[in-house]
Amino acid sequence: MAAFSKYITAKNSSIAGGVLLVLYLLKHRRQAAKHNSRKGVSELVLNTEKDVRKDRAAVDKIFFLRIMRILRIMVPRVFCMETAYLALIAAMLVARTYCDIWMIQNGTMIERSGSAKMIRFLKSWRYMYIHIPIALVNNFLKLGLNELKLRFRERLTKKLYDRYLQGFTYYKMGNLDNRIANADQLLTQDVEKFCNSVVDLYSNLSKPLLDIALYIFKLTSAIGAQGPAIMMAYLLISGLFLTRLRRPIGKMTVTEQRYEGEYRYVNSRLITNSEEIAFYNGNMREKQTIHTTFKKLVDHLHNFIFFRFSMGFIDSIIAKYLATVVGYLVVSRPFLNLSHPRHLHSTHSELLEDYYQSGRMLLRMSQALGRIVLAGREMTRLSGFTARITELMKVLEELNAGKYERTMVSQQEKDTAEKLVLVPGSGQVINKDNVIKFDHTPLATPNGDILIRDLTFEVKSGTNVLVCGPNGCGKSSLFRVLGELWPLFGGHLTKPERGKLFYVPQRPYMTLGTLRDQVIYPDTCEEQRRKGISDQVLKEYLDNVQLGHILAREGSWDSVQDWMDVLSGGEKQRMAMARLFYHKPQFAILDECTSAVSVDVEDYIYSHCRMVGITLFTVSHRKSLWKHHEYYLHMDGRGNYEFKPITEETVEFGS
Repeated sequence: MAAFSKYITAKNSSIAGGVLLVLYLLKHRRQAAKHNSRKGVSELVLNTEKDVRKDRAAVDKIFFLRIMRILRIMVPRVFCMETAYLALIAAMLVARTYCDIWMIQNGTMIERSGSAKMIRFLKSWRYMYIHIPIALVNNFLKLGLNELKLRFRERLTKKLYDRYLQGFTYYKMGNLDNRIANADQLLTQDVEKFCNSVVDLYSNLSKPLLDIALYIFKLTSAIGAQGPAIMMAYLLISGLFLTRLRRPIGKMTVTEQRYEGEYRYVNSRLITNSEEIAFYNGNMREKQTIHTTFKKLVDHLHNFIFFRFSMGFIDSIIAKYLATVVGYLVVSRPFLNLSHPRHLHSTHSELLEDYYQSGRMLLRMSQALGRIVLAGREMTRLSGFTARITELMKVLEELNAGKYERTMVSQQEKDTAEKLVLVPGSGQVINKDNVIKFDHTPLATPNGDILIRDLTFEVKSGTNVLVCGPNGCGKSSLFRVLGELWPLFGGHLTKPERGKLFYVPQRPYMTLGTLRDQVIYPDTCEEQRRKGISDQVLKEYLDNVQLGHILAREGSWDSVQDWMDVLSGGEKQRMAMARLFYHKPQFAILDECTSAVSVDVEDYIYSHCRMVGITLFTVSHRKSLWKHHEYYLHMDGRGNYEFKPITEETVEFGS
């Protein structure tokens, strides 16, 4: 009795500590809310009610609607492999529960028996071979869980990339729409964590629910329905209480993944721009940037760890230890009541066996109840990943539908947006071969800066145009509108289809793959064969830009190198021109793409373009290129422009 009193005292002290910790957490949450409120007033970053609703991550009706939408992607049909693995996992969980019940019943029988009977049972085949099906059940369960995680990730990743790489969505997400930062983080790590969390939650919920159903059935026949009913009531009350306390976990998970993405971004940015940073001796500045980003992540993780520690303590008290105490009190009531009918019709050994069996079953049932309560913690964390994946899907759908949104981060941008009367996407694009025509088209950036209010000119095939003007006047913006990367803010744009207009930048992109891939990009080898272009013709393209020595050096079109490092700046620009000759578009946009090429090679390239019928829009400051063009488009950077033919006086002026 004294030992029991000490036990209860220890339990009460633990519960009292838990209550104090709950009060501390509630106080901490109120202080954090006040701090965030004051911070939100001083900073104009995502401070609208819409943003608050968007960042909401909690286990509520919205969460279940989101998760059902994503599950329809991961389990597309009733009869599919994912459904089969779900059924396999459920079957293994049922088998595992029945194995547990078998072990409980036979274990109490062994304990009730004498030593001689126990030895005979241990020598029997039932004890020896029961472990073989248990081992099979456990390993089939692991197989099903791992395969289901991988298949969920495969389906969701493919679906997201289908939308992400549809048209120019990947470009729009990073340049026109700023709602999603670090899409790579979402598409890789967050998708994996989401799928793992969903499968783990399925396993952690279905097994306890099955255990509860079976143990309630067994216990009701043994000790009546009152005991299981008390335990279920305890589950409901404790679950609601703990779910309320866990609400910040979803929001903290969203914040954690965002900070992880920012930290990943600053590191990849350092690698991408390492040469430029080295020329500037910017290592100390970059270290400061990385340390600042990393410190923000670490501070948040420290707070998250402490919060999970606090919640873990409360979870252990309520869902494990207190549930066990309640379970023992419930199972003891029928046996302590001497007037109960079982005392009249059962021997002492039978009562002892019933007590052991009921106690162990109720203990397993209380453990199952505790796992369900603790599963709420995983569900709250899953709500954070679900909110991020859902936001990504929403943005991808809107971008694919031609809608984009820029979150205002400063008062100046808000004022600019209010002054803007033009509507993105209100212009009309007309596809027509061999002509490019701007008809009263405003030239504006996606955030509303108007570069030219009314742009009107027409260029037909065979008429090369030189585009000139100071930096920031709108040259690159013009080409982004031509390439349909930026939306039209009005007017009409007549142009060929996308595949008949080719862009050659100053820093050409070299893809991963073979030497052949560098010339035919974005085509594949099969598409090259379908076009009927032989490797000998590809070699002529390289010879035209004086790169035939690279094929001779590598020895094969199938040679694989890191071409961004292997080729020099001038060689990459000439490779891009060979790529232009391969595709033979109606129009080509050359954006300072021969700045690292000698004048004689440049002169030959432009002459060859005219010979094969490629009409050029050229941005260049080289005076030697004026003779290869018939018109010039000059932008002064103040909203004015000139589109006039190039005459001898113009060439002399340009010279």
